[in-house]
Amino acid sequence: MYIPKHFAEHDQAEILRFIQAHAFGTLLTVEAGVPFASHIPFLLEQGDTLTLSGHLAKANPQWLHLAANPQVLAMFQGAHAYVSPTWYEGAGVPTWNYTAVHVYGKVRLIHDTAWLQAQVERLSNYYEGDTPNAWIPSYPAKMLEAIVGFEITIESLQAKYKLSQNRSATDQHNVMQALEASGGENERGVAALMAKHQE
Repeated sequence: MYIPKHFAEHDQAEILRFIQAHAFGTLLTVEAGVPFASHIPFLLEQGDTLTLSGHLAKANPQWLHLAANPQVLAMFQGAHAYVSPTWYEGAGVPTWNYTAVHVYGKVRLIHDTAWLQAQVERLSNYYEGDTPNAWIPSYPAKMLEAIVGFEITIESLQAKYKLSQNRSATDQHNVMQALEASGGENERGVAALMAKHQE
């Protein structure tokens, strides 16, 4: 990912928090020179090594790509918003403020039924939480044969927080005000991130 130095985020704790907050990501592989993507929920595990786990439907050919080439890219995107040059004091061009994290690593495929059962339960617990009438996975092991699990050992993290850091303090203030006034959830989210990163 192209990351000019003023947009680079290096705080690993912040990057891991970002992944957990935006855990529905994109798994990217390349097969015979053609990119292939799946949009799936991930679970971040922070033990001795950092890992991402998930699963794919066995009908999804991407798991075969993973078997052939274990090097993968997982992408996560946060708040984003259009920025008009009319919000600047001086000259400028239209742009987009956004936050994104790329995770590079090696994947291990998992067919073990016990692991798949535990992974589905962890995923369900994470998203169902302690809500009333939370869904609890309960189905025959045969159904687990329809999915393939994976675990990505994270080798490197790249994070880009493009939040007008290359503009003057006045321009940044104007952008934040315009985004907050727009009323959109994404726009307000970007304004909040800009305020946080000015502290």
